[in-house]
Amino acid sequence: MKTVSRHKVGPRKSHLNDDEWIRRHFEELVDKYAGQYVVVAAGELFAGQSARALFAKARRRHPHVIPTGVPVPRPQDFVCAL
Repeated sequence: MKTVSRHKVGPRKSHLNDDEWIRRHFEELVDKYAGQYVVVAAGELFAGQSARALFAKARRRHPHVIPTGVPVPRPQDFVCAL
């Protein structure tokens, strides 16, 4: 697991700010972590193969924050059948 990026957020708004950070950096996440999971808690990004392990690590490091996580799609996952 890597800690890749940090951004500062206030304690009460951290979940919303972490969610917003994921939205704003989604393309970067796809470029770097396609096919993996990412979890953000209190401005700290965790990336790896196991969502469960990432959430557990985020909760241990930031026990008063609700982590936000998503699976990061691969570029080929964006192809849709019409």
